[in-house]
Amino acid sequence: MTVVRFALLFLAGHGCIHVLPHLPNTAFLVVLPIALVPAVVMRAWWLVAFVLGIAWSWGHAAARLAADLPEALEGSDLVVHGIVSSLPDTRGRNVRFVLDVTHAGEPVSSRLLLTWYDAPLVPQTGERWQLVVRLKRRNGFANPGGFDYEGHLFRAGIGATGYVRADERNRRLTPAGWRCLVTQARAWLATRIEAAMGTHSPMLGVVQGLAIGDTRRMTPEQWRVFAATGTTHLMAISGLHITMLAAMAAWVGGLIVRCPAAQARGWCAFHGQAIAGFGAAVAYSLLAGFSIPTQRTTAMLCVYFVARWCRRHLAVGHALGLALIAVLLLDPFAPLAVGAWLSFAAVAILMLISWGRLQRASALGDFVRSQAAMTLGLLPILLLAFGAVSLVASIANAVAIPAFSFVVVPLVLIGTLLASFSPALASLPLALASRGLELLWLLLEWLAAQPLALWHFPEIPPWSLLVVALGSLALVIPAIWPLRVLGVAACGHVFLIAPNTPGRGDFDVASIDVGQGLATVVRTERHVLVYDTGPSFQSGHDAAALALLPYLRARGIRKIDAVVVSHGDLDHRGGLETLLKEMRVQRVVLGPSVEQGPQGAERCVQGARWSWDDVEFEFLHPSASYHGNKNDTSCVLRIVGRGGTALLTGDIEAGAEAALVHAGIGPVDLALIPHHGSRTSSSPAFVAALAPKIAVVSTGYRNRWGFPQADVIARWREHGAQVYDTAESGAIEAMVRAAAPIQVREHRLASQRYWSRTAAR
Repeated sequence: MTVVRFALLFLAGHGCIHVLPHLPNTAFLVVLPIALVPAVVMRAWWLVAFVLGIAWSWGHAAARLAADLPEALEGSDLVVHGIVSSLPDTRGRNVRFVLDVTHAGEPVSSRLLLTWYDAPLVPQTGERWQLVVRLKRRNGFANPGGFDYEGHLFRAGIGATGYVRADERNRRLTPAGWRCLVTQARAWLATRIEAAMGTHSPMLGVVQGLAIGDTRRMTPEQWRVFAATGTTHLMAISGLHITMLAAMAAWVGGLIVRCPAAQARGWCAFHGQAIAGFGAAVAYSLLAGFSIPTQRTTAMLCVYFVARWCRRHLAVGHALGLALIAVLLLDPFAPLAVGAWLSFAAVAILMLISWGRLQRASALGDFVRSQAAMTLGLLPILLLAFGAVSLVASIANAVAIPAFSFVVVPLVLIGTLLASFSPALASLPLALASRGLELLWLLLEWLAAQPLALWHFPEIPPWSLLVVALGSLALVIPAIWPLRVLGVAACGHVFLIAPNTPGRGDFDVASIDVGQGLATVVRTERHVLVYDTGPSFQSGHDAAALALLPYLRARGIRKIDAVVVSHGDLDHRGGLETLLKEMRVQRVVLGPSVEQGPQGAERCVQGARWSWDDVEFEFLHPSASYHGNKNDTSCVLRIVGRGGTALLTGDIEAGAEAALVHAGIGPVDLALIPHHGSRTSSSPAFVAALAPKIAVVSTGYRNRWGFPQADVIARWREHGAQVYDTAESGAIEAMVRAAAPIQVREHRLASQRYWSRTAAR
């Protein structure tokens, strides 16, 4: 059995565990040996590799889940001792950092992600602190097309998130010593690079990212441009960086062993090359944070240098297989990271395009062929992970890769080395690297600004992804032209996949999981309405970018016919600017309390109505003469289709509810519970008048107001409503169809994985 086959089956075993909605219990320990023993006896090594992969990933996953924060400790004030093990992310007076817990009075998680608001002191990497913290279990938005933040935290080993309480018991303790030496070295190098470039350099974050994998100072706009041009991979310290440094170190090592003292000990040039090259690769990988691409490259270089030492020839495929096994042994959760798939797939693609070729093309021809193969070969992974493909990636990479490889990265590496001695010595090479990046940035920004730079696809069914994967393979491997034509057709069919839409007279109502706020999408056969856009956050992000836009793109929506912002509270209007920037919007309607809006925006007023695809829309509140507080002037929108009626209520309170009841509002089939389920809303008369079958409340997990209130939810249930909460269900999609009961899809339940907060332990 080849190494490659064993590695792939070992990976398949990991995958079988990581796709499960629930982790098998400890009885699973009995099943594994039963499957493994006969496989060893019969020498069925493929089964051995598969079972070992299952056992290795399951054991580590079970241990990590067992260390999660107990639910009973959520929201309690806890005193913990720990070491700051990350590079602190400082935004104003707020600091975010990872704390490795060394001692706690309660069984808290061993690794915490903490935010310290208005921190009197900034914790530094490697410092030991005593802190009073308030924690909650891993949590993130759960929406179609959205980023799995819970999975990201789980892979990083973070068992709980929380914040530092203002308390006199918070204090710095003794230094951590050698435990965080590598991270401390990264932090020290980051400050040296900053001293050499200055804090106001626009490319400081990019240079620090290329040098030591520190992207804290990169702006959201820079990340957006890299994503739109398909050049984000250049910001990962990849095989290119490490191989370049290892090659330089190996060359120096080969020169050193030429000295008489080394020759007298019987050392040859390849001994010095192996020691220096491997040492440089490991050291740089550690300084770069030991990400999966660096693990893969370091493992392959280790195999190469060991083979050189032993004077053995090893095929690249075997080296890649051994590297995959090593990465999975070091990090059983590597398959959860997109970077792992992209890194190994990229090397495999380079191997495939040279498979069977009898003669080499020119250097330019090889570069063009490799870029085309990368674009096509990585298509299935990009579609599955991001649901989008950059259509300008080939142009951007054709310029950016040579610029990074031969100019920017060498200057950054030289500058980083000199910065460790003196920031003044590093100022020239880092300034040249920064200038080169600024010139390149002009092209990348222009490409990213093109209308079709990044093409988003609706959610693609598994069978379609399989077709794309086979088509990509047909285009990458050396093959005859009919097979390539079939490959083009297989890959191109994803552009023809049409999203599912309601029929005429039907409509869908989707409450997006945006935390403590509101964002709702209403869809008819050919039209889309967005009701509120969710909150904005202190980090500079907002719910439109993190939740609403990914949902719209996953559902194949490319334009919005109307956006309604019910009122002026930040948790309802925070994403408006981003939504208008990123999506074509035909019409904007604002509530009376929304002070600023785009030019040409309308105001909602009672009696305004329109019809889309035989679905009727009407504003029921506020009237032109109504006076109330900000919440009570929320736009109330009624939607009537063939299959039922829905009511979108914003944050109205008892006063507006009484006005609606007095106006004779009748029963509805679906209602958004007003004001996130607060006691100032959902008055008994209003709930009785609506008596919906389905009631949806949009709240944030463990929000500080305690929404929704238990007695309010009980009131809706008493009147026959089935209540759904976005904090527990994620995005809630209700399909209102003629002659059929309302169907409700809870995204958190439909897409659950064993690390999810709601998964059974």
